[in-house]
Amino acid sequence: MPSAKPPASINSGKFETVKRLGAGCFGEVFRGTNTTNKSTVAIKFESVKSSRDVKTAPQLQHEYGVINELRLNVTPPPQGISECFYYGTEGAFNCLVMEILGCSLEDRVQSCKGKLTSKTSVLIAEQVLQRIEYLHSKCFVHRDIKPENFMFGVGDKVHHVYIIDFGLSKIYWDKQRQSHCQMKQKLSLTGTARYASVNAHKGVEQSRRDDLEAIGHMLFYFLRGSLPWSGLDAKTQEEKYRRICEKKEKTPVADLNTGFPKQFDEYLSYCRNLQFTDKPDYTMLWGLFRACREADWQDHHYQWFEDGKDFPSSSAVPLNPRAPFQQPDDRTKQQPGSKGCFCLCGKSNQK
Repeated sequence: MPSAKPPASINSGKFETVKRLGAGCFGEVFRGTNTTNKSTVAIKFESVKSSRDVKTAPQLQHEYGVINELRLNVTPPPQGISECFYYGTEGAFNCLVMEILGCSLEDRVQSCKGKLTSKTSVLIAEQVLQRIEYLHSKCFVHRDIKPENFMFGVGDKVHHVYIIDFGLSKIYWDKQRQSHCQMKQKLSLTGTARYASVNAHKGVEQSRRDDLEAIGHMLFYFLRGSLPWSGLDAKTQEEKYRRICEKKEKTPVADLNTGFPKQFDEYLSYCRNLQFTDKPDYTMLWGLFRACREADWQDHHYQWFEDGKDFPSSSAVPLNPRAPFQQPDDRTKQQPGSKGCFCLCGKSNQK
């Protein structure tokens, strides 16, 4: 953690720091205020010294660049992607000022006694898949899928699921050569071991399939409350990751399902069978969960809203109907011989 205290005023007084909300591998997050319109914002701080100690680009600068790619010149603005208001250096810190969000999916799991219903998981899955399909359409893979990296909005967007934290995101499509980046091997694990794909554990370069597989693991975590590879004992982190990978490989997908809709099995099985450069069939995957819905389900019918409390029905911003996002391999014929692509750090963590 940085030893210096984050600044109280940012961007010549336009934003003010109010209260610390938490911390991550990059630094700290604070609640702040936009002094112009008195709205609440989120402010991320990253130590300039820490960011210079690594060989890769500072995570906040990288995240700011990814969000700009996702939001700039996009009309209407995409749902589920936070708006950025400012990025810059203030004293000893890089600062990123963003739209404030509400509870994370992990917060909701814990508030629901450690499990989510099939109904709630289906509704979340539909939005999560749309967010990742959009990210992939912009040539990025996320590489750290976990419940903490999906959050609900606030106010009239309290039922909207946002995808956040692009510090480990990476371009998978070589735009210059108009082809998929080449597969590398013997890499360290990037992301969170509990949800990571089997191939990520094995040191294989991550592509779209790995984000989707990790989502499958996350969904079973919602339904079950735990995964068979959670809480394994090991003397070292390396041994722990190895044991998690072995358990994932040895556990049949069907064994993860203890009374949930079969579509969750079908989803994970499909994702695990994808090849490195395959373009996933997002429409089919989204359709699996759409098929689970009953006619009277509404997009906000999560288990914490079923009694009608706390949902702003009169002012709520509706979710946009799903429309497929064009992937880079839809736009051009893939050419062989791609050599590498931009890479961020290979940082791993275990929740």
